[in-house]
Amino acid sequence: MERVNLFSPFYYKTHIAETEFLKQIHLEAMLVNYNEFPYHSHDWDMHTSYGYSEDLPFQINWEHFFSIYKDYIDQFCMEFFDAGRSWEIIDKIWYNVYGKEQNGMQHNHIGADFSAVHYFKFNPEVHTGTTFINPRSNEVLYYKNISKPLISNLVETNIEHSLYQEVFTPQVNEGDFIIFPSHLDHVIYKNNSDDFRVTIAFNFSIIG
Repeated sequence: MERVNLFSPFYYKTHIAETEFLKQIHLEAMLVNYNEFPYHSHDWDMHTSYGYSEDLPFQINWEHFFSIYKDYIDQFCMEFFDAGRSWEIIDKIWYNVYGKEQNGMQHNHIGADFSAVHYFKFNPEVHTGTTFINPRSNEVLYYKNISKPLISNLVETNIEHSLYQEVFTPQVNEGDFIIFPSHLDHVIYKNNSDDFRVTIAFNFSIIG
Protein backbone atom coordinates (compact mmCIF):
# COMPACT_ATOMS: atom_id res chain seq x y z
CA MET A 1 0.00 0.00 0.00
CA GLU A 2 1.45 3.41 -0.94
CA ARG A 3 1.12 6.32 1.46
CA VAL A 4 0.90 9.83 -0.05
CA ASN A 5 0.75 12.84 2.25
CA LEU A 6 -1.83 15.43 1.18
CA PHE A 7 -1.80 19.09 2.31
CA SER A 8 0.55 18.04 5.07
CA PRO A 9 2.87 20.10 7.29
CA PHE A 10 6.35 18.60 7.46
CA TYR A 11 9.81 18.82 8.86
CA TYR A 12 13.09 17.72 7.31
CA LYS A 13 15.78 16.32 9.61
CA THR A 14 19.48 15.78 9.03
CA HIS A 15 22.61 15.84 11.20
CA ILE A 16 25.25 18.56 11.23
CA ALA A 17 28.52 16.65 11.13
CA GLU A 18 30.46 19.75 12.21
CA THR A 19 28.53 20.23 15.47
CA GLU A 20 31.34 19.22 17.84
CA PHE A 21 33.80 21.42 15.94
CA LEU A 22 31.45 24.43 16.26
CA LYS A 23 30.81 23.71 19.93
CA GLN A 24 34.53 23.73 20.73
CA ILE A 25 34.84 27.22 19.25
CA HIS A 26 31.57 28.93 20.20
CA LEU A 27 29.69 27.18 23.03
CA GLU A 28 31.71 28.63 25.89
CA ALA A 29 30.99 32.19 24.72
CA MET A 30 27.26 31.47 24.58
CA LEU A 31 27.27 30.08 28.12
CA VAL A 32 29.32 33.02 29.44
CA ASN A 33 26.72 35.32 27.90
CA TYR A 34 23.99 33.27 29.57
CA ASN A 35 25.64 33.46 33.00
CA GLU A 36 25.91 37.22 32.64
CA PHE A 37 22.30 37.65 31.42
CA PRO A 38 20.26 34.48 32.13
CA TYR A 39 17.01 36.24 31.16
CA HIS A 40 18.15 38.01 28.01
CA SER A 41 14.88 38.16 26.07
CA HIS A 42 12.19 40.74 25.35
CA ASP A 43 9.32 38.52 26.45
CA TRP A 44 10.49 34.95 27.18
CA ASP A 45 11.83 33.28 30.29
CA MET A 46 15.18 32.31 28.75
CA HIS A 47 18.37 33.66 27.17
CA THR A 48 18.63 34.45 23.46
CA SER A 49 20.79 36.52 21.16
CA TYR A 50 17.73 37.20 18.98
CA GLY A 51 16.92 40.85 18.41
CA TYR A 52 19.44 42.64 20.60
CA SER A 53 22.76 40.88 20.93
CA GLU A 54 24.91 44.04 21.00
CA ASP A 55 24.88 44.26 24.81
CA LEU A 56 26.20 40.72 25.30
CA PRO A 57 29.83 40.28 26.45
CA PHE A 58 30.74 37.96 23.55
CA GLN A 59 29.62 38.32 19.95
CA ILE A 60 29.27 35.18 17.84
CA ASN A 61 30.86 34.89 14.40
CA TRP A 62 27.75 33.84 12.50
CA GLU A 63 29.61 33.75 9.19
CA HIS A 64 31.37 30.68 10.55
CA PHE A 65 27.99 28.99 11.08
CA PHE A 66 26.59 30.16 7.75
CA SER A 67 29.52 28.67 5.83
CA ILE A 68 28.55 25.28 7.27
CA TYR A 69 24.76 25.58 7.14
CA LYS A 70 24.78 26.69 3.50
CA ASP A 71 25.44 23.20 2.12
CA TYR A 72 22.65 21.72 4.23
CA ILE A 73 20.12 24.32 3.05
CA ASP A 74 21.19 23.77 -0.56
CA GLN A 75 20.63 20.05 -0.08
CA PHE A 76 17.15 20.70 1.38
CA CYS A 77 16.24 22.86 -1.64
CA MET A 78 17.36 20.12 -4.01
CA GLU A 79 15.17 17.58 -2.21
CA PHE A 80 12.13 19.81 -1.70
CA PHE A 81 12.05 21.46 -5.15
CA ASP A 82 13.84 18.73 -7.11
CA ALA A 83 16.20 21.50 -8.24
CA GLY A 84 18.57 24.05 -6.81
CA ARG A 85 17.07 27.34 -5.63
CA SER A 86 18.44 30.69 -4.54
CA TRP A 87 17.64 31.58 -0.92
CA GLU A 88 18.58 34.11 1.72
CA ILE A 89 18.50 34.27 5.51
CA ILE A 90 15.85 36.62 6.83
CA ASP A 91 17.36 38.94 9.46
CA LYS A 92 20.17 36.88 11.06
CA ILE A 93 21.14 33.65 12.79
CA TRP A 94 20.67 33.54 16.56
CA TYR A 95 21.17 31.18 19.50
CA ASN A 96 18.94 30.21 22.44
CA VAL A 97 19.99 28.92 25.86
CA TYR A 98 17.45 27.31 28.19
CA GLY A 99 18.61 26.83 31.76
CA LYS A 100 16.66 25.01 34.44
CA GLU A 101 12.94 25.91 34.53
CA GLN A 102 13.22 27.99 31.34
CA ASN A 103 11.03 27.50 28.26
CA GLY A 104 9.88 29.02 24.97
CA MET A 105 6.30 30.14 24.41
CA GLN A 106 4.13 29.09 21.47
CA HIS A 107 5.01 31.09 18.38
CA ASN A 108 5.73 30.95 14.66
CA HIS A 109 8.06 32.72 12.22
CA ILE A 110 5.56 34.08 9.71
CA GLY A 111 7.38 36.41 7.33
CA ALA A 112 9.85 33.77 6.16
CA ASP A 113 9.32 30.64 4.06
CA PHE A 114 11.24 28.15 6.19
CA SER A 115 12.82 28.00 9.63
CA ALA A 116 15.74 25.90 10.84
CA VAL A 117 16.87 24.69 14.26
CA HIS A 118 20.25 23.15 15.09
CA TYR A 119 20.28 21.23 18.39
CA PHE A 120 23.67 22.50 19.45
CA LYS A 121 23.88 21.28 23.07
CA PHE A 122 21.17 18.75 23.67
CA ASN A 123 20.70 15.74 25.90
CA PRO A 124 17.74 13.60 24.75
CA GLU A 125 17.65 11.96 28.19
CA VAL A 126 16.54 15.22 29.83
CA HIS A 127 15.58 17.61 27.02
CA THR A 128 12.71 17.60 24.54
CA GLY A 129 12.85 18.62 20.91
CA THR A 130 10.74 21.37 19.38
CA THR A 131 7.04 20.60 19.84
CA PHE A 132 4.86 21.45 16.83
CA ILE A 133 1.20 22.45 17.13
CA ASN A 134 -1.27 20.79 14.76
CA PRO A 135 -2.80 23.61 12.67
CA ARG A 136 -6.06 21.62 12.64
CA SER A 137 -6.21 21.22 16.39
CA ASN A 138 -9.93 22.10 16.54
CA GLU A 139 -10.66 19.05 14.43
CA VAL A 140 -8.47 16.94 16.71
CA LEU A 141 -10.66 17.94 19.66
CA TYR A 142 -13.65 16.68 17.68
CA TYR A 143 -11.99 13.29 17.16
CA LYS A 144 -11.10 13.10 20.86
CA ASN A 145 -14.76 13.45 21.78
CA ILE A 146 -16.38 11.46 18.96
CA SER A 147 -13.82 8.82 17.92
CA LYS A 148 -12.36 7.55 21.16
CA PRO A 149 -11.32 4.13 19.73
CA LEU A 150 -9.31 5.93 17.02
CA ILE A 151 -7.59 8.18 19.55
CA SER A 152 -6.84 5.35 21.97
CA ASN A 153 -4.94 3.47 19.25
CA LEU A 154 -2.67 6.35 18.29
CA VAL A 155 1.02 6.27 19.19
CA GLU A 156 2.30 9.63 20.40
CA THR A 157 5.74 9.26 18.80
CA ASN A 158 4.48 7.89 15.45
CA ILE A 159 4.64 10.60 12.77
CA GLU A 160 2.05 8.66 10.74
CA HIS A 161 -0.49 9.39 13.50
CA SER A 162 0.31 13.10 13.92
CA LEU A 163 -2.73 14.24 11.88
CA TYR A 164 -4.95 13.17 14.78
CA GLN A 165 -2.81 14.64 17.58
CA GLU A 166 -2.81 18.20 18.93
CA VAL A 167 0.99 18.32 19.11
CA PHE A 168 3.97 16.34 17.86
CA THR A 169 7.55 16.37 19.11
CA PRO A 170 10.20 14.91 16.79
CA GLN A 171 12.84 12.72 18.40
CA VAL A 172 16.16 14.55 18.04
CA ASN A 173 19.72 14.21 19.25
CA GLU A 174 22.58 16.64 19.70
CA GLY A 175 23.78 17.80 16.28
CA ASP A 176 20.45 17.21 14.54
CA PHE A 177 19.13 19.95 12.25
CA ILE A 178 15.47 20.37 11.30
CA ILE A 179 13.78 22.57 8.69
CA PHE A 180 10.05 23.31 8.75
CA PRO A 181 7.52 25.79 7.30
CA SER A 182 7.85 29.09 9.15
CA HIS A 183 4.10 29.45 9.66
CA LEU A 184 3.93 26.25 11.72
CA ASP A 185 3.33 27.07 15.41
CA HIS A 186 5.75 25.48 17.85
CA VAL A 187 6.72 25.59 21.52
CA ILE A 188 9.72 24.64 23.66
CA TYR A 189 8.75 22.84 26.85
CA LYS A 190 10.36 23.68 30.17
CA ASN A 191 13.88 22.44 30.78
CA ASN A 192 13.58 20.52 34.03
CA SER A 193 17.28 19.68 34.28
CA ASP A 194 20.47 21.48 35.28
CA ASP A 195 21.88 20.66 31.83
CA PHE A 196 21.77 23.61 29.42
CA ARG A 197 19.69 23.17 26.27
CA VAL A 198 21.27 25.25 23.47
CA THR A 199 19.91 25.68 19.95
CA ILE A 200 20.89 27.74 16.91
CA ALA A 201 18.01 29.03 14.77
CA PHE A 202 17.35 31.08 11.65
CA ASN A 203 14.73 31.77 9.00
CA PHE A 204 15.20 31.78 5.26
CA SER A 205 13.15 32.47 2.15
CA ILE A 206 13.38 31.45 -1.49
CA ILE A 207 14.39 34.33 -3.77
CA GLY A 208 14.80 32.61 -7.12
